[in-house]
Amino acid sequence: MSTTHHNLTEAYKCVRCGACKTLCPTYLTTCNETMGARGRVAMLGELERERLAPTAVLAEMIYSCMLCGACKNMCPAGINIPEVIYQGRAALRKAYRKGRLLRGALRLSISGFDNIFSLLRWGQKLFYGSLYRSGLIGYVPEISSIPFKNNLQVYKTINKTGRMAIFAGCSVNYFYPNLGESLSHILVSKGYEVVVFKGEMCCGAPFRSLGLEEEAMKLAEKNIEHFNKVRAEAIISMCPTCTMVIRDQYPHMTGNTINNIMDVNEFLIRYNIAADLETDPSVVTYHDPCHLSYGLGIRDKPRHILRNIKGIELIEMKHADECCGFAGLFSMHFKNMSHHIGKKKIKNISDTRAGTVVTSCPGCIMQLEALRKETGSHFEIKHIIEVIDDAMHG
Repeated sequence: MSTTHHNLTEAYKCVRCGACKTLCPTYLTTCNETMGARGRVAMLGELERERLAPTAVLAEMIYSCMLCGACKNMCPAGINIPEVIYQGRAALRKAYRKGRLLRGALRLSISGFDNIFSLLRWGQKLFYGSLYRSGLIGYVPEISSIPFKNNLQVYKTINKTGRMAIFAGCSVNYFYPNLGESLSHILVSKGYEVVVFKGEMCCGAPFRSLGLEEEAMKLAEKNIEHFNKVRAEAIISMCPTCTMVIRDQYPHMTGNTINNIMDVNEFLIRYNIAADLETDPSVVTYHDPCHLSYGLGIRDKPRHILRNIKGIELIEMKHADECCGFAGLFSMHFKNMSHHIGKKKIKNISDTRAGTVVTSCPGCIMQLEALRKETGSHFEIKHIIEVIDDAMHG
């Protein structure tokens, strides 16, 4: 079987040094070479040379990657390891049995995400409890009855200082619309007109993670076409996965990207939004989302924001930049490993004795909330935009 069209020849550059596996969460959890970055790259190189068959066992190993990006900048040969994994998944998608049903659902959802999520919301009400208790699915927050991007299209203000657009992403749009509302409150209070574009599509990350490259490319092209028509100083995302995919992967996929896409932490710093804020005394710790720290290289900005809010004491947890174990579909398909990685994170949070853990990723909130409930931990979990909104508006 030839897989040249999936660009797996990049794997040939691997010199087997092992630098990439030093931060690999699945390797550190299993101590199994086939579950580490180096092993996966080596296997995909052999698949390209037709020395390995595209079996279900091989697909399971490649799909067990968390796509966290910890390995991306570790390779001395310059291999973009996450991109090799994406191409490997595309080559092996037919062999990956766990993903068949979900791939079919994602293909159907392209033309109507709102309709699909409406059906899922009713299904969640009817069947979620029994499925969760049976262990067949993990914790999923309640799907909002009204998606965020359906609530408004333009928020206007009297003394307009500028115009900003919001890229909601699926997590904010369908699970955490309150985060979009918090960002809107902040922007309007600072005099910005706010645009929420109803034509926004999924960024494509779930599609790529299941090997659906062509479908992800179509979504990317639609988002690029729509958002580059929006006249705004910045397009702000509260999901680092969306930002990373748009900024780093869209150019690779389409040769173009959305202009002025910006992570919310970048926006808060660049536009001095969080200056001179004060809140009730609290002790917080910060968890680094993988796609923010490894994917976008943003680590100091959220800490700078938190330390400059009067009343907040920031205590660093051990290994703040280690994955929480969510990784999107990984937490469903590799539940035990996700759980093991996540429980270490919960212990590190609890050891700080902070009352609140702050993060910048809706997916991390989903994972931490599930583990917090399971372990009976008593800390709150907040997105950094909620902290800013609370400090501004109470």
